[in-house]
Amino acid sequence: MKALAIGAILSLSGAMVGATHLSDSRLSKVYDVMNAISTHSWENGTKSEAILEWTYPTLSVFTSTGNPFPDHPPEPAGEQHLRRGEGGSSLLQDDAAGDPASLGIAVLLANLTTGDAQVNGVGYGEAATQELNYLLYDVPRYPPTSTNGTNGTSNATLNAATTGAISHRAQYAQLWSDSVFMVPPFLAAYGVWSANQTLLQTAYTQCSLYRQYLRTSSGLWMHIVGASTGLDYGLWATGNAWAAYGMLRVWASIYHSPYRGDMGSQMADLASWSGEIVQAAEQYITSDGLFHNYLNDTSTFEDSAGAALMAATGLRLSTLNITNNYVPAALTLLSGVSDKVNSTGYLTQVVNPNSFGAQGTESPKARAS
Repeated sequence: MKALAIGAILSLSGAMVGATHLSDSRLSKVYDVMNAISTHSWENGTKSEAILEWTYPTLSVFTSTGNPFPDHPPEPAGEQHLRRGEGGSSLLQDDAAGDPASLGIAVLLANLTTGDAQVNGVGYGEAATQELNYLLYDVPRYPPTSTNGTNGTSNATLNAATTGAISHRAQYAQLWSDSVFMVPPFLAAYGVWSANQTLLQTAYTQCSLYRQYLRTSSGLWMHIVGASTGLDYGLWATGNAWAAYGMLRVWASIYHSPYRGDMGSQMADLASWSGEIVQAAEQYITSDGLFHNYLNDTSTFEDSAGAALMAATGLRLSTLNITNNYVPAALTLLSGVSDKVNSTGYLTQVVNPNSFGAQGTESPKARAS
């Protein structure tokens, strides 16, 4: 998440540079390092989001000018392209079902800007639709007793055969808070591009289901529930930030869609749920302006990655004119994170991107944050 953490700082840096103590030259170094070290699917996905927000803000769902979605959606689009068992495949080979979807919006933009150019014989538009079908009809659902499209039924609509939360893992039904940043924003963007309100509703529903299964009474989310392999009921700071920021991206897609007037209650929920996480996390800000890796566990190291993206969430809630309640906490976090950016542009004191319980030396996804 290093890429998105600093990407969020980059995209919001105009009025915040004084608070973050990051000069333009230092921010440029952060950006360059992000581009150099991102390798995994989720790292490149978060990097692509950071590039949109920082370099091409009018193409980001958070744009304050115009509409990031084209008036004439590129083909393929619409429900007629959604067929269970037809062309479903992940954008990348990955044990995680959710992480490759983080690249989905970049692929949709590539489809639009290149006239659906082909890579290895597959057009960008086809690749995006295959990813969509894979998520909707091939990936396990949680609870695992839900029917998930393996019954061979063919139907172009999104119906009861696809109930349940889309698993973050490909081989078994398991929910990770991370996935709310990866999957629902792609579903929402595809829905706007394809003039398909049902997909926007599906993106909202996925956020709601993840919240249903991961939220604790504190308002914070557990990290991993579901199949018994590698469960993590802890309140992982980075995972909470993933969820909060991901829900705002879905909110923004609905806002820029033709269906905003019909989906006011869904937007209100998403804004409330995102703010709920930030509010619940505020009490755990350390004297250094960071979070412990597990928010309520002071025995874990202080982490700048989750702090950066949580700061971005608090500031986005303000710039989207939802609420200014979390700006003071967000600025405290930004200042804390900025102190961990060294002279070469590396964000230090971060969680290991390949081992969420351990401290690492570098993290591309945090750099994007």
